[in-house]
Amino acid sequence: MSLGHTILTTPGIVLGKRGVGEANTLAVLFTRDRGLLYAKAQSSRLSRSKLRYFLEPLSIARFSLVRGKHEWKIVNGHQHEKDRAQFAESSRDARHAVGKILQLLTRLIHGEEASPALYDQVVEGIGLLLTARSREEVDGIESVLVLRTLHHLGYLPKTPELAPFIGDSALSMELAASAAVSRSALIRSINESLMATGL
Repeated sequence: MSLGHTILTTPGIVLGKRGVGEANTLAVLFTRDRGLLYAKAQSSRLSRSKLRYFLEPLSIARFSLVRGKHEWKIVNGHQHEKDRAQFAESSRDARHAVGKILQLLTRLIHGEEASPALYDQVVEGIGLLLTARSREEVDGIESVLVLRTLHHLGYLPKTPELAPFIGDSALSMELAASAAVSRSALIRSINESLMATGL
């Protein structure tokens, strides 16, 4: 008697994707409950597939996955209409900044390890980025989110200068405004930390 597969349902962000075969998709997901996953979506490039709507890079959705013999498989998903609309209505600068954040996650996260605090921070930061009204706000939010990502992953030294930006406080427009004022110093710290990773 087969016990079947256990379904994992978890929030996730699509970091990237590529076509596999004639109609399948291999997606790179940063999930709240399992970290970084590579998951295949069968027939997702067909026009009738519901999965194709939230397998675009930068999409945030709830994914239902099963673990196959060699890989995860996406069997279902759900994305709120308001999330899709918010992304579509955001500025080009904001979307570009979100893309850079997700590239950073792809570069620095390795393997399946749950990191709910980092996931929540990234989702909060993306939400704030998509409401930014100016390039200055985008730059400030992006700087804080990158600092917090590096801090969560252990790549950022904790110094008095950086402490206000990597604490437990919510990522707010006020904090982003402070980061914008100190952006040159923050960018220097970010670049030094990224160089030190060797990645």
